[in-house]
Amino acid sequence: MSGRTLRYILVGALALAIGIPSVAVGFGEGRSLLLGKRNPSPNASRALNTETEIIASNGTYGTRQSNKRNGDGGGAIYGCRSDEGHEPCIRANNLKGGRAFEFNTVGDMEAGAFTVGDEKAPPFKTNAKGKVENLDADKVDGREADSFAGAADLLFAAVAADGSLAAAKPAAPATSSAKTDAAGQTYTVTFLRDVSKCSFTASIVNGSADFSLGVAPVPGQVAQVAVDQRNAADGNAEGRPFHLQVIC
Repeated sequence: MSGRTLRYILVGALALAIGIPSVAVGFGEGRSLLLGKRNPSPNASRALNTETEIIASNGTYGTRQSNKRNGDGGGAIYGCRSDEGHEPCIRANNLKGGRAFEFNTVGDMEAGAFTVGDEKAPPFKTNAKGKVENLDADKVDGREADSFAGAADLLFAAVAADGSLAAAKPAAPATSSAKTDAAGQTYTVTFLRDVSKCSFTASIVNGSADFSLGVAPVPGQVAQVAVDQRNAADGNAEGRPFHLQVIC
């Protein structure tokens, strides 16, 4: 066998050995990453069919992606076509209980944005019920939180015709009620807190519009409210049940 023939055989064998891996892996798996190119090519038939795993064991990060162009250009884009209820486009798992993600910016504008197809949809959900530092709602419809009445600022009492207490609002409730003047049909309702500087509204239960009530704090008794009905001599012998609302 001549030297030229032997050389042709060796070159052919080498070419065959190099070509086999690219055919055997199929669809792009096992190929090298091409910088500045689409990996794999735009041909859908050559898309990867398995996960590409990058495993590290160090004290910093497994991978780092950065764009050093000043003033423009992002660091990374992750896109997917997952339906609702399936895998998200991005997932971060911390298997040791520390933070799963962190977002930082040196800017003084917004730190990020959530955009959804339906503007009525919630931007995110959570099962956490703890208080988030610096994220408590400060305004509702442009109003400061202190402009809304708290639960302890809204008091209620339902009083029967005989003066007994029928019901009361749980927060700082009325503790007792009594008909303190039978002839004058005056009732006294006692609350668990100071209501001397609050506003009062009383209304007859199932009563006609012409039956009004007088309401005022009891002098010297900061927790009591007096409700005065039409006198017994004026056709109100039995008295009328009423509701008393107190707003502080």
